[in-house]
Amino acid sequence: MDFEFSQGLAALAGIIPLTIIYLLKPRPKNVILPSLMFVRRISQNVLDSRRTISKKITDPLFFIQLLTLILLSTAIAGPLLEEVKADSEKVIIIMDSSASMTARDRVDAAKAIAIDSLAEENTIISAESIPVVLAKGLDADDAKGVIDSLEMRNTPADIPKAILTVVNEKENENGKIVVISDFENWAGRAPETYIRIANTRNMELEFRQVGDKTANYAIVDGYLKDRNDGTYEYTCTVKNFNNKSADLEVQLEGGTDSSGTEVSSSVQLAGFGAQQIKFSNIPQGTSTVRILNEDAIPCDNIAYISIPEVKPKKVLVLTDPEETAGKSPLITVISLLPDIQLEVRQTLPDNVTEYDTIIVNSKEKSLPTLDVLEIVAYAKSGKDLIVIGNECLYDSLPMHGLYSVLPVDIISVEDEGSHTIETAGSGKNIFEDVTFGEVYLRRFLVTTPKEGASVLAEVKGTGPLVSMQNIKNGTVTYVGFSDTTGKDAWNNFATTPTYPVFWVKLLRYMWGVGDISETNVNTGRYQAFDQDVLINTPTETVSSSFVYYDECGLYSLNQKTVAANLYDSMESNTFTEERLNLTGENGEIKKLELRTKSPDKPRKYLIYALLLLLIIENAVMFRRRII
Repeated sequence: MDFEFSQGLAALAGIIPLTIIYLLKPRPKNVILPSLMFVRRISQNVLDSRRTISKKITDPLFFIQLLTLILLSTAIAGPLLEEVKADSEKVIIIMDSSASMTARDRVDAAKAIAIDSLAEENTIISAESIPVVLAKGLDADDAKGVIDSLEMRNTPADIPKAILTVVNEKENENGKIVVISDFENWAGRAPETYIRIANTRNMELEFRQVGDKTANYAIVDGYLKDRNDGTYEYTCTVKNFNNKSADLEVQLEGGTDSSGTEVSSSVQLAGFGAQQIKFSNIPQGTSTVRILNEDAIPCDNIAYISIPEVKPKKVLVLTDPEETAGKSPLITVISLLPDIQLEVRQTLPDNVTEYDTIIVNSKEKSLPTLDVLEIVAYAKSGKDLIVIGNECLYDSLPMHGLYSVLPVDIISVEDEGSHTIETAGSGKNIFEDVTFGEVYLRRFLVTTPKEGASVLAEVKGTGPLVSMQNIKNGTVTYVGFSDTTGKDAWNNFATTPTYPVFWVKLLRYMWGVGDISETNVNTGRYQAFDQDVLINTPTETVSSSFVYYDECGLYSLNQKTVAANLYDSMESNTFTEERLNLTGENGEIKKLELRTKSPDKPRKYLIYALLLLLIIENAVMFRRRII
């Protein structure tokens, strides 16, 4: 038997002195006194006889006290007795909400089991690629409403992560965890392992499987290859999840205008067979590849393709007089970029709306006040504006009119000490190929970021050097690298090999022209931003600093379109049986009753017995007139 405090059994050592006391206990002796003169001697003899050790103890009071001592020490030690745990009043339901659960009848069966499992206090968790807590601490009626409204997503399911998340929360102790899934996709250790882990935390874990095997066809993989002629080649793998052969019709629809393409391909697949298909001349923009046959899971029948459109851009650079502008490294770099029509001026033209981007790079001469006001209005209308941090921006009063749309507040001019430039936030990815270690800053404008602005590069310990903020559908960017040259140069960045790379990366990011690896992702991925952005998902429009690709389809954010696809053969495989490996020995674990060990109940009964013995002892002593 186990004890909560086994040292308490040391109290049993009290049995030894108790026994000795009763063995040496004086016993009364009847003596006939012939004369008073013999009393003293007889008394002495009686005392001598009382010190003789008895061979046995017959006094019932001894046995009462002995039993009391045993019960008292046992109560102090606290015996731990196993008992079957009663039905929990707290239930945590983990509902598999992955793509395979969209197969026929699986959703309804799962919801029915979930509703039958409800208790007094209920927590509902959706197991997707990440656990999503839908409700916490609800009564049965409210929890039923949450379960009824639950929708399956187009992601894989990480059920082990959801289980461990629940088990590791202390507030879930003594609760019951019910996992409802088709168990098509299980990543991690064997299921019975998690049962043992839950039991050690005094939790009961129950697995409930739903779904019969059903035929399904899926596009399980896909990738793009640049043909270096403005088009791409798309290769995908089509798989048959059925023991019977199938004739599939696969169709490509490409292009977003009337010149779009449509190509069909017939595919014959044996039972559980797979085949690669190639489509050439995929145009820029968005395209889709579809399996036209109907099956169990709709989302894996479509592969979405998003290729960033490189549209010609018209860029206006406002700078100093021509003789100075001709020496500008910035203008030299931009003029060499493809698909850019560059115009350099000292003042604004009559119509600024025809330009996609305006770059203000005034080093020595300020822009007219009216031009500054018009540039501010241009930025607020949702156009792209870049302002270079030169001394004129700080010293000239008319140039201060630009401050209202800048993503930073300009504080002072710094021209002392050595400074380290480092990337920050999204800039760590954007400027991954840009080296700032060789850049020396002799002078720069000290700035602080405004609320809601994202910092892409900064002077360590001082403030932002490259910062960006969205205004409507446009972007205002502050670049603190002045491109002055010669002996008055503020920095040497323009002389480094990565200076052109910096501007290519920055402009592509600002215009939403990403790499194909950024515009084609698998569902289940999530991405954080430095600030709230407007996100158009396949079903709704939200403003958030976080995007979770939980649906197959096209997402529009940061001026780019992202295609999200399932591409998961395990989720698409709906033609399996006995997915949950809980047979034989594991089946016994599945049905294992959760037993708990507690000292409270045994200790309670021991105390009751002690009280009864004390009453009996006092009654015996009272009868003997000892008390």
